[in-house]
Amino acid sequence: MFVGTQQRVTFGNTHYYVDMVFYNKILKSYVLIELKTIRLMPEAVGQLNMYLDY
Repeated sequence: MFVGTQQRVTFGNTHYYVDMVFYNKILKSYVLIELKTIRLMPEAVGQLNMYLDY
């Protein structure tokens, strides 16, 4: 199920925005999609790992 685009995720006092958010009814979990148009950099991997930990 589509939840929205540019959904805000807050860690501490810092806000991050996830490109696309879906909800899987079967697994009862959210699916976050982060779109990148440039080469994958270590900073982006760190951001994705932060989303996974959340």
